[in-house]
Amino acid sequence: MAAFTINSETNSTLSSLKSLFDFLSDFKNFQTILPEDKVENFQFTSDECSFNIKGITPMKIKKVEAKPHEFILFSSEGLAKFNFSLKVFFIGDAAQKGQCRIELTGDLNPFIKAMAEKSLAALTNTMSLKLAQLNLDQ
Repeated sequence: MAAFTINSETNSTLSSLKSLFDFLSDFKNFQTILPEDKVENFQFTSDECSFNIKGITPMKIKKVEAKPHEFILFSSEGLAKFNFSLKVFFIGDAAQKGQCRIELTGDLNPFIKAMAEKSLAALTNTMSLKLAQLNLDQ
């Protein structure tokens, strides 16, 4: 297996970091930052969410750790070939607009890693941008 870390671009937010943190802390909202054209069968509970990314195995994600207004750490569960952690960073003062960034880390077969790395980078950038563009403070 080959370890990898993919960092999204850092994006300036339209909402306060507190609003974004609270929004993303609720799994019913997680789908909002996923690419609509690639995700299907999204389901959630208070503790986790699951969905299919077209062409990839079904995924289940749980919240592992959260530090209010600084980061939320999610982890995959039950995936034999692809276990990962997804960390969403909120950068700046909680009451103000700031910046967000997403870090994806995991282990993959080196051959699969070479094929998937570009798509995973695009996914993290899309998620970070969609989160930054949410306007929750109206």
